[in-house]
Amino acid sequence: MAKTVALVFGIIYLLVGIAGFVPSIGGTLGMAPSVLLGLASINLIHNAVHLVIGFWGLAASTDLARAVSFCQTAGIVLVVLGLLGFFIPDGFGFVPLGGNDPWIHILSGLILALVGFMRQPATSRAR
Repeated sequence: MAKTVALVFGIIYLLVGIAGFVPSIGGTLGMAPSVLLGLASINLIHNAVHLVIGFWGLAASTDLARAVSFCQTAGIVLVVLGLLGFFIPDGFGFVPLGGNDPWIHILSGLILALVGFMRQPATSRAR
């Protein structure tokens, strides 16, 4: 299950990262915050982080141990970033974390962490 979740979230984060560079849907190539699809504030750094998470998820999805590690680590990081967004929505002036971002990051982070920390079936471990 972790391999599939890593693949799905890798694809989602990669697509969001790419979309973040398309100005006609709210993307930006600069540091000034922009609202992607009217839902979430992004900027150049935010887009780059989404791309990194996306590529990381895709790479991790080929191996169970890497997929579990991705789900655990990315899940915890996203939950922490989501919580941080409630208290420091401007991300210390580097990356916008407020608005809808906390909820998106917390939800995706919880899903990843739950899958990552779930006991994997014994038959999957052998792969």
